Amino acid sequence: MRTVMISLVAALALSACGGGEPEAPAVTDPVPEPAAAPEPAAPPPLADARVGTMNLMCGGESFRVAFLDTHAAIVSADGASTVELPVLPAGPTSEPGVTVYSDGMQQFAKSGGMDTPTVIRYAKARMAWQDCAIAQN
Repeated sequence: MRTVMISLVAALALSACGGGEPEAPAVTDPVPEPAAAPEPAAPPPLADARVGTMNLMCGGESFRVAFLDTHAAIVSADGASTVELPVLPAGPTSEPGVTVYSDGMQQFAKSGGMDTPTVIRYAKARMAWQDCAIAQN
């Protein structure tokens, strides 16, 4: 009797685990492959980076920079790419009237404008601030 019970329990366990005949796969319509996406074109240079770009000479390095409300866009020499430096929020030790743009590796500080002369300074990594000369076109 014990052997019969064990055999019965084993048979029930196998049938519960799918020990029966395998089902035939359902016949479905073949799924069409999605069309290949067109290759993305290189993004155009930022329109706002070309408008109002200043040519700067800072400590022997030349830059083309557009200062915007939220970031400074440094335009590459060929105009094809930009590096964006976000505006740093003013803190308790910030100079009043100075906007600092930084990505942690390089930074620009801009002050003045409108009715006062624009002063731009530049620093890379931990070097001291250097005044920048704005090129006159």
